[in-house]
Amino acid sequence: METVMPASAPLLHSLQPQIRPRIIQAGLLALAMASSSATAIAGSPVSGHEGHHLPPSGLMLNGEARWSTDTALRSGMNGIREAVVNTLHGAGERPMTAQETTALADTIQNQISHMIASCKLTPQADAVLHVLLGQLLGGAAALKQNPADAAALHTIIEALKNYPVYFDHPDWKPVTAPGLPS
Repeated sequence: METVMPASAPLLHSLQPQIRPRIIQAGLLALAMASSSATAIAGSPVSGHEGHHLPPSGLMLNGEARWSTDTALRSGMNGIREAVVNTLHGAGERPMTAQETTALADTIQNQISHMIASCKLTPQADAVLHVLLGQLLGGAAALKQNPADAAALHTIIEALKNYPVYFDHPDWKPVTAPGLPS
């Protein structure tokens, strides 16, 4: 019996290794955005799942508990948090430069690529995480397009604030910087 590969498989394997993570990131972002949009549009339980309402954002707890994390997730989220805090502290009260926002966006994308490649979460936890990763990637992409986009930075910070609400990350530190509300 012959194995049939998806039409896209040869194309993905023919790409240079440094380009593959970007394609995966773009696919993840599209999936996260589509999932969030579909959840928001649906607004009602899926047939056969009455009583299992998902919040419009797609973020939900594991029953009444936060989702477990793995080493790759904790490391990646710590890396993103540190990059955000260091960039904000470095800028102080002045606007961030294009170089600073590009470096921050690159760090976010690289950390997320590592998290995706090393993910060992349950499918349910992974689905919730992808909502936050989609927000982080969306904010990073917007910062690259417009370094002065305050809404993009706000999206990134809000995703980092929501992360410990839904995920059990021991020793997580909140994002703090000059001018940020607590």
